[in-house]
Amino acid sequence: MRLHWFWSTNPQKVRLALEELGLDYELLFVDLAKHEQKSPDYRSIHPRSKVPALEVDGSVLWESNAALVYLGERQQQLWPKEPKLRAKGHNLMFLEAAAYQGAASTFFFQRAVKARAGKPANEEKLDASRPALDALHSVLESQLGDADYLLGDFSMIECAYGPWLPVVDLEGFPRLADWRQRIMNRPSWGRCEFSYGIEAPAKPSRG
Repeated sequence: MRLHWFWSTNPQKVRLALEELGLDYELLFVDLAKHEQKSPDYRSIHPRSKVPALEVDGSVLWESNAALVYLGERQQQLWPKEPKLRAKGHNLMFLEAAAYQGAASTFFFQRAVKARAGKPANEEKLDASRPALDALHSVLESQLGDADYLLGDFSMIECAYGPWLPVVDLEGFPRLADWRQRIMNRPSWGRCEFSYGIEAPAKPSRG
């Protein structure tokens, strides 16, 4: 199993899942800063010249959430077997791809990409993006309820959302803030080199 990887969010989803599952894999760094993803060799692996690409079982999975679902079904772990719970998982997975990525990407660029380049975040752009992201956080907090994780137990859903969480604001969403901390406290998280150039958010205090 080979994961073509960069330190950004979508490749980190798949790496987090592989670490959580305890699978052996080869990590192959694709340097986007040097445009290695546009080389003919890499284009033969990923038709859109993006990361990640997961080579597994003689196939290449080049959509991160598709890789997560495949790994969960392949290993019979971290993905629900019961139809209604699996449908909820699909709802949340599609929400991440269709809406959350777009809303959180401004925060990732301003707080992670620019931080690694030694540049300050543009607070005006963050403020403009915050309402859309807060609306999605309201949905996620309602889906979480009083559970520890979105499907009850840790699952591929946490792998999908987790890499975004260090850069987003969760003020006003205390259950999501605790959820974030539970994800970041897992041993698998520590093995994934989440070196965004920022400090991890502190655990929210309880008054």
